[in-house]
Amino acid sequence: MRYSNKNILGFLLFLAIVAIVLWFILSRLLIVVFIPVSFWGAVIFVLVIIVAIFLVIDHFFDIL
Repeated sequence: MRYSNKNILGFLLFLAIVAIVLWFILSRLLIVVFIPVSFWGAVIFVLVIIVAIFLVIDHFFDIL
């Protein structure tokens, strides 16, 4: 199977968004520690943020 440049750029964009969101959250870990959220609630919150940022960037750049 051959991947097009559009698919590769979309995947790299997704990885960059994931890395930025995780860096932002981990750099402010003290705030997360004091907020009483279950582990799965935090995982869902992070996934929603990643998907939302990806969809907004995809809409504005129309790469995918």
